[in-house]
Amino acid sequence: MNAKIVNVYNDRVLPDKGLKGGWGDCFHITFGEKKVLFDAGYKGKILMNNIRALGISVDEVDKLVLSHGHRDHTGGLPGLLEARTVKTPLPVIAHPVVSEPKFVKIWLFYFRGELPRPPPKLAERMAFQPAREPIEVLPNLYTTGEIPIVERPQKPGIAKNAFHQVNGRREHDDVIDDLSLILQAKTGLVIITGCCHAGLLNTCAKATKLFGQKIEAIVGGTHMLEYSKEDVDHVADVLEKDYGTPTLYLNHCTGDDAIEQLRARFGPQVVHDCFVGSELTFDV
Repeated sequence: MNAKIVNVYNDRVLPDKGLKGGWGDCFHITFGEKKVLFDAGYKGKILMNNIRALGISVDEVDKLVLSHGHRDHTGGLPGLLEARTVKTPLPVIAHPVVSEPKFVKIWLFYFRGELPRPPPKLAERMAFQPAREPIEVLPNLYTTGEIPIVERPQKPGIAKNAFHQVNGRREHDDVIDDLSLILQAKTGLVIITGCCHAGLLNTCAKATKLFGQKIEAIVGGTHMLEYSKEDVDHVADVLEKDYGTPTLYLNHCTGDDAIEQLRARFGPQVVHDCFVGSELTFDV
């Protein structure tokens, strides 16, 4: 059986398919008759345009998994819920603190950027399922669960201007709600990331600790926008030495400079573009 992963939301799109770009990320994962969305992008109109253009039925989505609470991965949730017509609430799997207040600091000002709260009529269309530990989303598809600070020895993907609210006070946000998905394919693990704020190498370590298998591919955003060239070189060194150089399909907050640096290191046969409309298939 095949698992199909399609990028639904991202700032780069495949041409001539009626798709729109926007800052954020979202993947549609099909496994047999089951369908899962991973994240919901930033804007509901862009999300729904791409969902329709890609021939995806929102009523057939069995579960939604949120990688973390930032608006560019959760902002499309109200639009998604509004488009659904089935009476069964959509299960939404996420870390227990995914809806905490989050902010982006620009100069001296703080701008809200957390998961939007749908109005009551839309909130009734979802069933929130908090999960701090790894859980099975579908057969052979799991969350990493929380990756605690003590399990982040490698550099995380944390923005300096990211804050959250703790006991009424704004503090720098380590994005402890960050999680990724792990697909157990026949050739190895496929890690699907939202922003990977926990750090790509820390996430790889968590995946291999959970399953003891090699990593076949990494798909999604890896938040290396603020990494130096030396930081990216270190990531490449560890991916090569410890993980056998997985195939990379990186987008969103990875950053163009980091992607091109990795492509120069490993070649285009390893580092691929991942645009809206890009489709990957893995034998499971």
